[in-house]
Amino acid sequence: MSAALAGVLVWELRTVQTNLAAAQVATDRLQTEMIGHRQPSAEVLDDIRKHTAAARSAAGTPVWSAAESLPLMGPPLRSARGLSVAADDMVTGVLPEAVRLQQMLASGRMVHQGRVDLRRLSSVTDLLGGVHRQLAGVQTTLDGLPGSTMVSRLDLARQRLSDRVARLSDSVSEAESTTRLLMPVLGGTAPRSYFLAFQNNAEARGTGGLVGAFGILTADRGGITLHDFASDDTLPRTNTPVANFGPAFDRRYSGTESTQGLANSNLSAHFPYAAQVWVGLWQRLTGQRLDGAIATDPVGLARVLKATGPVRLPDGKLLTAENTVELTESTLYASYSNAERKRFLVQVAQSVAAALLGHGHDSVALLQALGQNAGDGRLRVWSRDASTESALEKAGLAGDVPERTGPFAYLVVNNSAGNKMDYYLGRSLAYELGPCEGGTRSSVVRIRLTNGAPAVGLPPLVTLRSDDPRHSHPPGSTSIWLSLYASSGARFAGATLDGRRLLLSSTEERGHPVLGTQVELLPGQTREVDVRLVEPASDRPPVVPSQPLARPQITKVRMQPCVK
Repeated sequence: MSAALAGVLVWELRTVQTNLAAAQVATDRLQTEMIGHRQPSAEVLDDIRKHTAAARSAAGTPVWSAAESLPLMGPPLRSARGLSVAADDMVTGVLPEAVRLQQMLASGRMVHQGRVDLRRLSSVTDLLGGVHRQLAGVQTTLDGLPGSTMVSRLDLARQRLSDRVARLSDSVSEAESTTRLLMPVLGGTAPRSYFLAFQNNAEARGTGGLVGAFGILTADRGGITLHDFASDDTLPRTNTPVANFGPAFDRRYSGTESTQGLANSNLSAHFPYAAQVWVGLWQRLTGQRLDGAIATDPVGLARVLKATGPVRLPDGKLLTAENTVELTESTLYASYSNAERKRFLVQVAQSVAAALLGHGHDSVALLQALGQNAGDGRLRVWSRDASTESALEKAGLAGDVPERTGPFAYLVVNNSAGNKMDYYLGRSLAYELGPCEGGTRSSVVRIRLTNGAPAVGLPPLVTLRSDDPRHSHPPGSTSIWLSLYASSGARFAGATLDGRRLLLSSTEERGHPVLGTQVELLPGQTREVDVRLVEPASDRPPVVPSQPLARPQITKVRMQPCVK
């Protein structure tokens, strides 16, 4: 290559590098505007388009093409050209649709006066599908580039863009599936009615918390009505079960009346079990056959209030995103009798529901809140319709305990003291998977439970010990039934509680061995349960779900890979 052509190529390389860097700076600015729910400026959009077009043009000249045939220069030049093409395709194809979507959702017309605009929702779904297809094209371009160019900065840029496109593609695909799913759920083809449960995770249950209040949600062609709000004591226990989940369920939950009453209906972490009991109890009481069930909790309500703004309760209190959890799960018990507290919780549920449906909102903020709730288990939906339920599972909304093989560790706690102490419960789980040998691997699950309650000052309604009323217990103490859902096919190899040998009960649920024990916790006390397992060898990534309680679980996973 002559000196003149080499000089042209160097200039083109600098042009590509400079413009891609400038496009990245402008893209970061645009992202900040969109996250802040501000209208993206035309100036920023034009700036990004100008830079990516310049980079693509510089990498598409005859000089560049000729240099790509040279042995050492070919791979990095092909990679740089591919990056320029991918970046320009993102800007010309994906970015305008993303801005259009943000504008459509931010208009405040998606949910208005108790109605979801299903036509607009359908447009959003179609738009998401188009974006997903364009992202797939960009990913194909990036996958066709050289895996290694011997230029580390270039390889790193390609990998970063590929990872970003893959994450964005997954998010868009999940959003498309969810919005498509909302059409039948919202009565797009026929009216639908759901049991709406508000779980109080101050008293832990497998799916989150005790159902303290509930209502019925009816959806018809996008119109939503909420009615029949009531506290848990208005749904009476039945003399016979309202659902049958088979002998394995009966063996595990025998004696708890899980299928006969609301209080223990959700001891299992598998949400579809609880949902079917709820709709069964409602049908036994009223004769109405519901189409499904929906559940949330105070943390979920607080996130919704962050999107809608505060609401004024009938007694004048202002319910905000900042005070909802503490008010409903802690301070409420000090100032209300049990009957007053139940009425207050019903009012909270009614008020948040009215705020959600009463006027237009920034749909981007609302969808973000609902997405966050779905992601950590604070929004769960079950449908009687099998195809809809399958779609809910794919969208991550079903709250099912998956019947799967591979590494799995799911810590589930149930309050067995009959108190409201789990607002103060801290949890951590460390899952340590050893190397594979002879078709198995040894693993350890280290569980730490902390009672963060104060030793004095809590009201009796919070600290009562209805599990053992004839004996005195230190104020603020509590009792937890701990269950560890382990990997399918795992064998128990021993356990300790605070370093001392511990025997665990062993049952099975959804194909998983479930190991359990009672743990007593004093105020301020931390206790550690270590469980040793021998698991089937597997190179599948570990799945470690987290039970949605008032305080998040701290999870750590350390895995030594299986070498085939």
